[in-house]
Amino acid sequence: MAERGRYRTRQQEMIVSCLKKQKEIFCTVEEFMERLKSDGIHVGQTTVYRALERLCEDGVVVKIPSVDGSKAQFRYIGEEINRNVGKLVCLKCGSMIPLECSRLDEFYHHIHEDHGFKLDQKHMVLYGYCSRCQQ
Repeated sequence: MAERGRYRTRQQEMIVSCLKKQKEIFCTVEEFMERLKSDGIHVGQTTVYRALERLCEDGVVVKIPSVDGSKAQFRYIGEEINRNVGKLVCLKCGSMIPLECSRLDEFYHHIHEDHGFKLDQKHMVLYGYCSRCQQ
């Protein structure tokens, strides 16, 4: 039995296993399929996409839009990061940092009150450069 009582097929288990091996890397569905093939795992693109979406729903994988908005990228996070907060993503190395800051509450309040827009904090992704890559 999988997380949250969901059943996983053998193919889904192989997908999760492959994701765990590359948990520091964001990749598109196409890139991930190439990694599966190199591991000798042959799965259809639709199966991979559905499995990744389901793992996102379960909170095991994070999905972010690419910088240019053309393709989504996925990364296995398991239990490593607080899933209820936004993410800071480094454009150079791909590192992901939980966006936890007490000042954000003021920002969220401002956006809601002054602009009539309620932010969903757990889906917020900000792109920039981590301290290592700034040097």
